[in-house]
Amino acid sequence: MDPHGMPSGGDWALERTGALFFEGTENLLIESCIFEVLDGNGIMISGYNRFGNITTNEFRWLGSTAIALWGYTSGTDVPGMGWDGTDGNQPRNMSIMYNFVHELGIWEKQSSFYFQAKSCQNTIMGNINFNGPRAGINFNDGFGGQSTVAENLQFNTCRESGDHGPFNSWDRQVFVTKVRNGTASPEKDWDYIYSNFMIANYDSKLAIDNDDGSNYYKTHDNFFAYSSRGMKNDFGGHDNRHYNNIYAYVGTGFIINGQLKGHEDYFYNNTVVQTSDGNYGTPTCSGDGKTVVHDNKIYTPNGKVTECKMSLAEWQAKGNDPGTIAGKWPEDDVLIKMIADLLSLS
Repeated sequence: MDPHGMPSGGDWALERTGALFFEGTENLLIESCIFEVLDGNGIMISGYNRFGNITTNEFRWLGSTAIALWGYTSGTDVPGMGWDGTDGNQPRNMSIMYNFVHELGIWEKQSSFYFQAKSCQNTIMGNINFNGPRAGINFNDGFGGQSTVAENLQFNTCRESGDHGPFNSWDRQVFVTKVRNGTASPEKDWDYIYSNFMIANYDSKLAIDNDDGSNYYKTHDNFFAYSSRGMKNDFGGHDNRHYNNIYAYVGTGFIINGQLKGHEDYFYNNTVVQTSDGNYGTPTCSGDGKTVVHDNKIYTPNGKVTECKMSLAEWQAKGNDPGTIAGKWPEDDVLIKMIADLLSLS
């Protein structure tokens, strides 16, 4: 119940506090600790921090978020806030690895296993996360880029919320950094989401929710299950690419907003197992910013697939979506082998 602040342009308010609080550190190590029955955040990484490692800890029964990274920027009259992130006063190059995180958000429902705002170039890898009210991993803005989300297991997220999914991002606010090419630019670099096992049960709407302007994400070689939609990008989002993923028993493969030429989204080489026949995605169907769609495998109960208000065959006859094929649901053991091969599971 302490005073909250506005980290950046996402939905969340947050306390800049934690059971462990760090500012101005380098090479921080938090290892093999147990965080249990805490009313607020577990760990707060605030402002300048570099090359820290939070690894092999357990977080359970927390009132709010397990691990939060929240930087400072400038450019306005409000200290710590504004568009300018070029001074580097943010958590960067932090590693969040092999943690076991569950039973979160007992009091604060806008909470997650991992939260970052005005922070970049981080690695979130090999964690197990389940039982929380909202998204398990939340990027509150598009600051900088070059973060990696890989080899995580997530399920039972969004238990007290009907929207988004295991991973959620926003990008409603302009930030200038030097991350992309070493010069000050409002354009972020790529973020990467790969080799994750994410189950979007509890009626989560999306497997990956790139919300409200999110851009420059490469999402590949993941297994996603049970969401209403696999890929989602809306409200000005662009340059998001999904490829080599498996989406199991989803409503549709993807939904995309209108985009500009040169900043199209991509959806290719994916396997989509849908809960019903019909539309397997909602691309931008015409104009200069057409979604790049090709070489997908689509499975429905009866193998009947549509796209852009036509049958798949009719749409392809007009030169669209080359290489995509449709068929009936695979047997369970066939699908399991696909998943095992994708994630190199023995």
